[in-house]
Amino acid sequence: MKVIFRRTLEESLRIPAIIISILAGVLAGVALGRTASYNTIPAFSYYMNALLIRQHMAVFFLINGVVLMTMISAISSGLIAGEVHEGTLRILVTKPNSRSTILASKILGMLTGTAILSLLAMTLMYIVEIFMGKLDGNLVKGLLSYSPAYLLYGTIVTLFFSSLGVLLSCVAKRKVVALLPLLAIMIVTLGLPIVFRIVMEFASVEMSPILSLVDLNYHFSSIFRWCCDLCGGIHGTAGQLESLAMLTNMFEARRLDPDVVRGPASAIMKENNSLPIMGILAIYGLLICINYLSSFIIIRKKDV
Repeated sequence: MKVIFRRTLEESLRIPAIIISILAGVLAGVALGRTASYNTIPAFSYYMNALLIRQHMAVFFLINGVVLMTMISAISSGLIAGEVHEGTLRILVTKPNSRSTILASKILGMLTGTAILSLLAMTLMYIVEIFMGKLDGNLVKGLLSYSPAYLLYGTIVTLFFSSLGVLLSCVAKRKVVALLPLLAIMIVTLGLPIVFRIVMEFASVEMSPILSLVDLNYHFSSIFRWCCDLCGGIHGTAGQLESLAMLTNMFEARRLDPDVVRGPASAIMKENNSLPIMGILAIYGLLICINYLSSFIIIRKKDV
């Protein structure tokens, strides 16, 4: 078991994966650090919220988004399918290890490697952001206070995509066959709903709440918002939250009564609770359990 775990961990921590994690962390840190200009903003809370919103977006779309989802998909999809294609799984099952032990060792090695890569990217993002922005202690404390939320969300993303990747890897005989559906889900999660919402916005068409049932972008952004709520929540003015509302749908604009409010502030941003967050967490938690249990059942009967 230790040998399989170590080998899977080494495969997860290959040089290209490490380089991608480093580049993602540095890129996010540079982008965030260059936008820091505290002396032009008189209100600390206003600036803190603006900086945090940009940081949330960098983590959601880049660190725990494209980078994490791509890496975990690439690693998990080849976990068993790669061994079958190369003929090495037959050698593993002839050794004194049960198939369940082999799969469990591979999953643990994969999860450990992914966690290390994610921590590396997150740490570099913070270091570069803080030093490039020349941020003071209070700002640094505020930015770092959300790191538990980012790690929790990253864990949920990792468990979901890895469970699905392992299941597909157990079913498929080639890695590419298992990888393509995962990449499609990633695109649907991070890309297509955003384009759809932008088109609907320009067309002045109101979106039906029913679409929330199939909007994966909204599902994951709601989970991300829930994680952030555990560390203080996401705050800001309507203008600051507008980008999050468009790109994640975790907020929605509520028009104010013109007879009550006078002036340019004619709308406020409210949390979009079209679906209950506990329901979303329960469904994805159930899917994770089903995917992993199915993987262990399939591997026991798989013809190698």
